[in-house]
Amino acid sequence: MSAAGGRGPADPRDLDATKREVLASLGIWGAAVSAASASGLLAKLPPRVVAPLIIGGIALPAIAYARSPKLKALARHVGIHKLSLFHTWRVVGTATFLVYGSKDELPSAFVRNAAWGDLATSVIAGALAVLPRRRSTYVAFHLFGLSDFIVALATGLSLTLRGDARMRTIASFPLALIPLFGVGLSGAAHLIAFDLLREPSIEQPGLS
Repeated sequence: MSAAGGRGPADPRDLDATKREVLASLGIWGAAVSAASASGLLAKLPPRVVAPLIIGGIALPAIAYARSPKLKALARHVGIHKLSLFHTWRVVGTATFLVYGSKDELPSAFVRNAAWGDLATSVIAGALAVLPRRRSTYVAFHLFGLSDFIVALATGLSLTLRGDARMRTIASFPLALIPLFGVGLSGAAHLIAFDLLREPSIEQPGLS
C-alpha cells in the first residue's frame, strides 16, 4: 500500500496477482451478462428487477473494495488520475443509446438523460488529462459522473414503472452490457475515487 497513513508500499508481485484476479473477475462478470442477455434469460425477468441488478452491480464491487486490503492497495497504485480517465469509455454508452434511440427502441426521455450525461462525463474525463490535478477538480468530476448514473437510473425506473415496453430493450444483447456491466464498474469506480480523495496524499504535486 501507499505510504499515506503509515502504510508501506505494496509488493509489486502482490499488485500483479491482484490485477490478474480483478481482470479474471471482470471477464466472468462481462461473460455472464453477455450470456444471460444473448440467451434471452434477462428478458424473461420482470422489468422492475433490472434496476436492483444495476444497483447491485455498483454496490458489490464497492463492498469488495471496502473489505479487501489488496483491492485498496491496487486502487492506490492506479491512482485517482487514471481512475478518473477511465470514464472516457462512457462515450461508448452515448453512441449506443443514440443508436437504439434513433430506431425508437429506447424512450427518448431515457436516451436524452442517459446519453448526453454520459457524453458530458466522458468529455470532462478526457479534459482531466490536461487540467491541473487538484482535489476539488476530481471531487467535482466524480460527483457529476455519479449524479449522471442516478439520473439515468431514476429515469429508466420511472419509465419502466409507467409501462413503457421499450425499456425491455435494456435486457437485450449487447445493450445489456452498458447498464449491467459498464455502469456497475464505473459506479464502483466513482465510489472508490471518493475513498481515495479522503487521503491527504491526494494534494501532492504530480498526483498519479
